[in-house]
Amino acid sequence: MRKRLGPWLTLAAVAVLGLALLVVNMSKDTEPTTAQPNSGPASASAAPATAPKATPFPANADYVATIALDAGGTMTLEITVEGDKAIAYACDGKTIESWLQGTAINGALKLTGKNDATLTGTHDGKAVNGNLSIGGKQWEFTASPVTPPAGLYVYTEGGVRQSWIVDDNGGVTGVQRAANGATSPAAPLNSDATAIVNGRKITATKVSGGDSVG
Repeated sequence: MRKRLGPWLTLAAVAVLGLALLVVNMSKDTEPTTAQPNSGPASASAAPATAPKATPFPANADYVATIALDAGGTMTLEITVEGDKAIAYACDGKTIESWLQGTAINGALKLTGKNDATLTGTHDGKAVNGNLSIGGKQWEFTASPVTPPAGLYVYTEGGVRQSWIVDDNGGVTGVQRAANGATSPAAPLNSDATAIVNGRKITATKVSGGDSVG
């Protein structure tokens, strides 16, 4: 009698298929995963730059800076220090001028003037780096040391004041302030600190940080 093998073949086929699927799944489970690159610990933020430490000023010193103006031209700034006191004068040689006065303690300047003018600065051992504010406008500056006869000079007569800044190259920038407050270019100042004012020769006085002017 001939046996019927159909159901047995079907069962065998199902078993083989199930075994094949099992092998495939096991293969996937054991397949190594791609290693992710190790990014390492998060890099620390760069430490903020430390401002250079202020260096005390010499007992007597003068510094000059040239500041570019937005409207064109330049303004000259002179800072004179004596002990723990300082005076600064800024002018454009035409009509702009400002006097400031204050302290020079532990290498730091803190000066004030009329019309809310301010000057702050730090002595780095050679130059003075700071900020000047006049009439609501601000400028950053670096003032380099100068030696006599460079410096700040003044002459006052009859309520009229002549003020001059002399740089290390002998250049002179000055403004005259009349008794009524009007400003104009100062009289030319010679290398020996003399000038002709009102038809006669005068000698300007060199300003030191401990003086009282403005």
